[in-house]
Amino acid sequence: MAMALEPGVAWALLAAGAATQVGALMLLRRPIRLLRTGGSANGVVVDSEESMETGRGASSLFFFAVVEFTTRQGRSIRFTSDSGRRVARTKGSSVRVLYDPAQPHDAALAIFATLWMAPVVTSAFGMPFLVAGLAALL
Repeated sequence: MAMALEPGVAWALLAAGAATQVGALMLLRRPIRLLRTGGSANGVVVDSEESMETGRGASSLFFFAVVEFTTRQGRSIRFTSDSGRRVARTKGSSVRVLYDPAQPHDAALAIFATLWMAPVVTSAFGMPFLVAGLAALL
């Protein structure tokens, strides 16, 4: 049973849903590239950077791990994680790192939040718009 929406609204919903799915696919490019290039190493948390995030009248402190690892070629690389946590990772703790051997500074922690959270959330946010638009047009 089709929803009773004006065609213009249905097309707008469809366009918004399709755009978010394209965005989710774009966000998948980096983690897939890091996984495909095969650069993987054990890193060590050497420090953490703090960031105060504010929103909706509240502030939260997030900690971003500063990690060092050694590439297969023996180069020592230091980077700051893209994803923060409310509790700092313990200095000296071991973490798995994915990196691009051609650009070893392009590295990420091999955890769900860093690799997959943004594309999953983006896709999930846009899916109802896509489905509503398709249902209204069919």
